[in-house]
Amino acid sequence: MPTRFRDLASSNLGSLTGNKNKNIIRYNASSGQFETIDIDTLTGLTTNVPDSLVDIIEQNIDLTNISSVTYDGGAF
Repeated sequence: MPTRFRDLASSNLGSLTGNKNKNIIRYNASSGQFETIDIDTLTGLTTNVPDSLVDIIEQNIDLTNISSVTYDGGAF
């Protein structure tokens, strides 16, 4: 039983080096595999996030529902 994403048969993570910093893992239904993708590619943003988007996010997130301010995304 795999204990890491990279050990899954259905993963195409490639080399997990510093050049994949700030990438996320997504499932690609077309290929049937997990893969890494740059967040800017996913969102289509190549420059700074527009203030209007930041305003929408801030209006829709209730910070009182967040019980911990320390999150660990793991390490690659």
